[in-house]
Amino acid sequence: MRSWEPFCAYVSYSMVHMPVLPHPDFAGKTGNGDWADVLAEMDYRTGQILDAIHDAGIDDNTIVVFCSDNGPEGTDPWLGDSGPWRGTYFTAMEASLRAPFIIRWPGKIPAGRVSNEIVHIVDMYPTLARVAGAKLPTDRPVDGIDQLGFFLGKQENSNREGFPAYVADRL
Repeated sequence: MRSWEPFCAYVSYSMVHMPVLPHPDFAGKTGNGDWADVLAEMDYRTGQILDAIHDAGIDDNTIVVFCSDNGPEGTDPWLGDSGPWRGTYFTAMEASLRAPFIIRWPGKIPAGRVSNEIVHIVDMYPTLARVAGAKLPTDRPVDGIDQLGFFLGKQENSNREGFPAYVADRL
């Protein structure tokens, strides 16, 4: 196996935002319109990234996070479905904030585990800092909570229990 220096690759798929336009190779692929074609392309491109990680032989030493920053769009013609939750993109309601979050670290994070616990993308800063052995700054408040124990399956609940009190203490 090749020796690798630590790195971070941040891939932000903006193509699911308006205007929703798939690459020509994916246009019409699903038969369900541009939105579905874009999702098919995003799935394919994510697969290419995972394949590259595998081909490089660094699967077991690579954390992959797949998440969104907001819920469904609330305007036509891109109106999305938030299931049982109320709200859409650009609101402070639960459906705007409740979004997919998938984390993969083979051999460390249990595969196939599903949770309805609250984890936020800002939690990745203190969590990944801990994984890397980095110290968080002490001269300012840090937004986010270390979720490593929860991700590793060593605790049943995320660290969000009591979070409002934690925030109130710092205001």
